[in-house]
Amino acid sequence: MARSTAASRRRRFRLIRVAGLGGLLVGALPGLLGTSAWATPRTPTAVTTTVTGQSPAGDAVPREVTARWEFDREAEAGANSVPGGPAMTLGGGAKLVPGAGFLGEGGLLLDGKRGYASSTVPVDTGTSFTVTAWVQTSVESTRRMTLVSAAGNTTSSFRVDFVPARAHRAGGAAWEATMARTDTAGSKTVSAVNAGGWNSGTDWNHLAVVYDAPAQQLHLYVNGQLGTAPCFDDDRDGAADDPQCVPAVPWADHARSFTAQRSLQVGRAKSHGTFGDHWSGAIDDVWAFRGALSSEQINYLSSGWVGLPTEVPDIPEAG
Repeated sequence: MARSTAASRRRRFRLIRVAGLGGLLVGALPGLLGTSAWATPRTPTAVTTTVTGQSPAGDAVPREVTARWEFDREAEAGANSVPGGPAMTLGGGAKLVPGAGFLGEGGLLLDGKRGYASSTVPVDTGTSFTVTAWVQTSVESTRRMTLVSAAGNTTSSFRVDFVPARAHRAGGAAWEATMARTDTAGSKTVSAVNAGGWNSGTDWNHLAVVYDAPAQQLHLYVNGQLGTAPCFDDDRDGAADDPQCVPAVPWADHARSFTAQRSLQVGRAKSHGTFGDHWSGAIDDVWAFRGALSSEQINYLSSGWVGLPTEVPDIPEAG
């Protein structure tokens, strides 16, 4: 199996190493995060969080591929590579464009105004599941945009968003996965925020959201990594030096989700009964799995291999 030449040309992100579960990062990544999270390279004391960040525990739900939309067949734009799996319907001017994707022959282009793609929900979002995709923004966005979500009657059971620097509570651009407990406008939610392992939304990035139902944990991987951004506590008083800073932590405890009955949405999300936060840019190779994939499996899917078979990656887990 050969690595994509397009991948070698386009993947310019920089990986950030995390020192321990507390999420302490050493160094700076200019242009990625605001000054509330990063400064001149140093070894700061980081404000710790209460979440554990454990690897997905898994459960009785077997890991199984239920959908893969490669967006390569122009004549069958929403074709599913899983036999019997639901096809995507393109709407609002969404287009499959040859050469516009990261892998294979094509990619899905969305205009940020009305474009989207949707299908029946290929997984039970009330139990463990995994959804992954390659994604690229058309410009450095100044608004929240949704990569993928699962719609109920009123709200999305989960959604994965790009959040621009000015909107993110920690002060820097980030990816965010949000999970709602009930299909109501005022539902309690939890969020996992990934702020490491990538340079720009305009680069191609691999996103993976993993829900481990028995552990009640939500994980968000970017380019196979769980990237954090701490708040500095240089005076060691136990509080962030910047009172407005909230650490970006790519996992969340106490996550519980309702079963989305309506649709899987690529490029938009539902809130208060209406769709919005449309994606502007390209999306490619969207997968859905029953069960919580391991970090090793996620890392493998993010490696950009050409001709990747449509099956659960047979990758040994770290023991």
